[in-house]
Amino acid sequence: MYPASFAYHAPKSVKEALGLLGKLKGDTKVVAGGHSLIPMMKLRLAQPKNLVDLRKVPGLAGIKADAKAITIGAMTTHWQIESSPVVKSKLPVLAEVAGVIGDPAVRNKGTIGGSLAHADPAADWPAAMIALGAEM
Repeated sequence: MYPASFAYHAPKSVKEALGLLGKLKGDTKVVAGGHSLIPMMKLRLAQPKNLVDLRKVPGLAGIKADAKAITIGAMTTHWQIESSPVVKSKLPVLAEVAGVIGDPAVRNKGTIGGSLAHADPAADWPAAMIALGAEM
């Protein structure tokens, strides 16, 4: 099935993305990797009027660690988490969780932010984040 019609927006900065979200309001969805939202749109379980794609926005992906925390950007893919030396050494359970999500195609394109924002209670990340006491 094909998704219902929608307006597509591809901002190139955080400022532009926030401006679009403030202007569009209403029935607008943000897409990261698309592995949670796009299938729902194809089944018409989600029919947003506007789609804001964050793929071209720099600075939203990456993994950083300091003495107190590991910070993972919303656009960081499951594969980046699975293969990160920082994650493997400081919090290996995160690498293990990422390694069992979907298949290689999903892990290479799907993002932690998209998965968490989708909030599927059967997904891997929500349970892991709750168990770890993560802050988002």
